[in-house]
Amino acid sequence: MESGMIYIYAMRIQNGDQHGTAELLLNRSLEQCTDVQTPARYHRNEHGKPYLTETPEIYVNWSHSRDYVICAISDQEVGIDLQKMDREPKENLIRKALTEEEQEFYRSVPEPERQKLFYQYWSVKESFLKALGTGFYTSLHTFQVDMEEEQPRISHHINRKNYSCRLLTFREPDYVAAVCVENATLEEEDIKITYF
Repeated sequence: MESGMIYIYAMRIQNGDQHGTAELLLNRSLEQCTDVQTPARYHRNEHGKPYLTETPEIYVNWSHSRDYVICAISDQEVGIDLQKMDREPKENLIRKALTEEEQEFYRSVPEPERQKLFYQYWSVKESFLKALGTGFYTSLHTFQVDMEEEQPRISHHINRKNYSCRLLTFREPDYVAAVCVENATLEEEDIKITYF
């Protein structure tokens, strides 16, 4: 595995089995970019984040949404999220997920663009929480995502680490995906996406 790279793999869920497909994808992914023995053994931290039992220097994370599972592998703490944009977000979910500043920006964009923007916010926020290793044990209002630039920027005071996020171009246009790593910079060339 090349240092600093993030390897992302995606697969359509097979036979409606999200868990089985996620494990299959994890093992295929590890075979592609590492020397890890498969089937990989993993455990979860107290907040549910998976980690490889025998190779803690390799970080993994995965997400599923409707028809797909996506997996990220890196030599840095990593979080990934995938969302299918299949329904309009309700007002109570918008208030729960977005800070006041984020809501203000959300409402400033034209109505037809809001659904995608909401799912982008959600995907970036969830990938960040996964990179932290806390998941939703950390409130979505304890950090800020700036979506006004080409790529999102995260402002937080949760710890002293820097995190970088990128929105991913997923091959299905009705899906949004984001990846976040514990690293100050993350460029497009640092990410390799493979579909199985």
